[in-house]
Amino acid sequence: MVSMGLFYAAAVIALAPTLLLMYVLLRKYTYPYTERPYFSDPTFFLFFAVGLVAGVVMFLVHSYVIGNIIAIIVYALVQVMAVIVIMNLKRYRGKSDSVFYGLGFGLGAGGSTATGFIYYISSSADMLDGSIDIFGWVFLFILGLSMILQYSSVGTTAGEGIARHAPMHFAVQAMIYNVVYWVVFTIMLLNSDSVAMYVMAAAAFAISLFYLRYAYFKEIAQIADEVDRQNDTVGKRHRPKLKN
Repeated sequence: MVSMGLFYAAAVIALAPTLLLMYVLLRKYTYPYTERPYFSDPTFFLFFAVGLVAGVVMFLVHSYVIGNIIAIIVYALVQVMAVIVIMNLKRYRGKSDSVFYGLGFGLGAGGSTATGFIYYISSSADMLDGSIDIFGWVFLFILGLSMILQYSSVGTTAGEGIARHAPMHFAVQAMIYNVVYWVVFTIMLLNSDSVAMYVMAAAAFAISLFYLRYAYFKEIAQIADEVDRQNDTVGKRHRPKLKN
């Protein structure tokens, strides 16, 4: 019963900000803010659901390589390629809305991975007859949020790569950010008994926040602007092909 309680707590701590972030990032790109949405809601939530499942797998893999810097680097690279492989279907190539579906996948993957991580840490403390105080839960919330921000950013960059018919170009960009984030995150875990843990945690959060800011205000906003320009003389929104 205690274990299930910890799982429910972890799910709330991770999924509540995931859904809030989804609303904040997407509200001006869909109904009711605009009468001409930039993406299909059903398709977006399909990718979100796929991301939730993929995030579970990614968390399980991460739990096996946690603490190993070399393995974490490989993990960060494979993580990006997994998004590219899943999204690289013919129907999404060159389509402007693919960047939003990448974001949806990333939000789902980040939410479920963060849930698993928070549950793993809290249940491990419980099994060791320890307890997590309010400060500890806040700390776990910040770590989980950084995962959500990072996955969302990776998904957005991968989605832009699919949209622009240049998946590997954008995959490399995502890999650089992702490797740096996960290496810093791992260094934090390896220094759990020192002040370095908090310094690295702050650095990981800053990296993920900066990356999402870039993905949202640069990648998504730029694609939306291109769509608007291409639709100036069209009465309804369509899925224009983008330039590389």
